[in-house]
Amino acid sequence: MTHAWLIISHNQFEILQRLISFLDDERSDFFIHIDKKVQKLPEIQVHKGHVHFLRNRINVRWGTSSQIRTELILLEAAAEHGSYDYYHIISGTTLPLRPFPEVDEYFLLKEGKSVLTGLCKDETYQETLKIHRYNLFVKDFTSPVKWKSKTSQLLWRAAIAIQRLSGIRINRKGEYYKASNWLSLTEIAVWYILSQRRTIEKKYRWSFCGDEFFIPSELMASPELRGKIVNDEKYLKHDIGRANAGVFHLSDYPVLQQTGYLFARKFTA
Repeated sequence: MTHAWLIISHNQFEILQRLISFLDDERSDFFIHIDKKVQKLPEIQVHKGHVHFLRNRINVRWGTSSQIRTELILLEAAAEHGSYDYYHIISGTTLPLRPFPEVDEYFLLKEGKSVLTGLCKDETYQETLKIHRYNLFVKDFTSPVKWKSKTSQLLWRAAIAIQRLSGIRINRKGEYYKASNWLSLTEIAVWYILSQRRTIEKKYRWSFCGDEFFIPSELMASPELRGKIVNDEKYLKHDIGRANAGVFHLSDYPVLQQTGYLFARKFTA
């Protein structure tokens, strides 16, 4: 099978190199988005596959629609470059827990179906908050500058409270599904998502963590594609806290290999 690895990275470039080395194969091409805030691109060594750094780089802010735009330009770059059996959206701090031949075999067994993890229909407070409200003032939500993050969070909460009291609700039509934003798509799924690009950018512009919603929701809205999804809870080992994912160290790798997961994140050197 042929694989396009669409990698979103902003630090931990030693882990990024390890990721690419693990997946380096004649059947692999790597499309890498390095956050615009990074001034110098990392030097990546590859022996069998091909590496493509995106020139159109985005200043990615956690929780904002910049994450969606980043995924869309990666999908577009890979789809326009060539035809692949699978397009994998993956973090630069992810590592496979199986050798490449086993990773390839995993997707061979799933051939024709997109692979998601954590897919669910959740009509609760979280969906209302993240999809059906205008999420304002979130650009600095996780800023390392404490006063900026505190101010951002305070203003965001105030704006949400006003909308709740006023009954303001957007995106009233359609159903919304949530899954991890780290996933693997078939070529037909990729082209479908790209065909919906304008709608996606408009619909999810004011979402909060909309990258967890837009692909599963749009695929499930397609009568042709909703039956071609595998929801595999063993796809990714990803320990999520309130905002940031738990961190694995390279010393944890041998233990994680025994868990039965295909990938794990997020690693630190």
